[in-house]
Amino acid sequence: MKNRKNISAIIPVAGLSSRMKAFKPLLPLAKRSILETTLNLFKLNGITDIIVITGHRSADLENRITAMDATCIHNPDFHQGMFSSILTGVKNLKEDCDAFFVLPADIPAIRAHTVREMLRVYRSGKEKIIYPVFDGLRGHPPLISTEFKEKIENFSQGGGLRACLADFENHAMDLKVCDKGIHMDADTPEDYEAVRQKAERINVPEPCECICMLEDSSLADEAVMKHCVKVAEIAVKLCSRLEHNPPLFDIHLMEAAALLHDIARKAPDHAVKGAEILRDRGFSEVADIVLTHMDLKTTPDCPLNEKEILYFADKLVIKDQLVIDFEKRFKEKQVRYKTNAGAVEAIGARLETACIIKEKLSKSLKKDLTEVLQ
Repeated sequence: MKNRKNISAIIPVAGLSSRMKAFKPLLPLAKRSILETTLNLFKLNGITDIIVITGHRSADLENRITAMDATCIHNPDFHQGMFSSILTGVKNLKEDCDAFFVLPADIPAIRAHTVREMLRVYRSGKEKIIYPVFDGLRGHPPLISTEFKEKIENFSQGGGLRACLADFENHAMDLKVCDKGIHMDADTPEDYEAVRQKAERINVPEPCECICMLEDSSLADEAVMKHCVKVAEIAVKLCSRLEHNPPLFDIHLMEAAALLHDIARKAPDHAVKGAEILRDRGFSEVADIVLTHMDLKTTPDCPLNEKEILYFADKLVIKDQLVIDFEKRFKEKQVRYKTNAGAVEAIGARLETACIIKEKLSKSLKKDLTEVLQ
């Protein structure tokens, strides 16, 4: 078995961009170009042997590619399709390469954590091909052992890389990832706009990705998920009713934090553990909000923020039901734990925070909070 340490990446960027009607590799994406974003995905995971295969307008790319410390190789047969560019990359892999990713440059909205997980699983297992899977469908980039290098180079039946790899299905595994970006390419102007928006918000997971993470968490279950969905509904409703121009809150961020606030519910000190999990996935802003959803200090003059909205919404939901009279519930808990002075004090502090936030919300909404929530 190979040592599974030396991993390369092949990035085909040779196409005509005919459906886009603009040269895709150089289109802007967040603070970089599409090509730079795709290259950076692998660099963030310590992959330095990156081969970029050019074709159409190769002269416009060569200097940019070498400036990004990648290897630029021109495919003179690029008109024959993407598989010809993949073959060019495979033939130029280093002798000590153990496996390689294949990722067309126009699929740039993939999170670094996805590649990191694929590398971890590949290096710790026996599978020779790994496909990332989201919502039950395989996506990019596959990670392929160089044990199949010669067979790929000699494949001539048509159907491209997918047809070629189908012969090795018994050596493959599907790895579930919570990353919608593995399915998003920039083939058309409409696709590009969707990819552009995704890249702008790459550090905030979409609701479908949040649900995926909850499903995958060993520290949550179906009841926790239902609770999180209800808390998110309340938090988003509150944010959307706070009329302000520009908006006071990032509702996408708010919804993600609310959906994920109990991702580690079964762990001791679950707010801290949940924040650690989210920060590891690259969601630091979400993690900061989740961290304080159990205990939060505030004052009446502190401006409303996402942390307060999540804290308050969480206190309004028992299991998956809205319970507006949270004050009664807190006071009942104080009676229940009356022999534990520390617990009574902690419950009182949480109640005080919730009441302060309720008052601020009522003033900002300019209407009865019960009416808004119901």
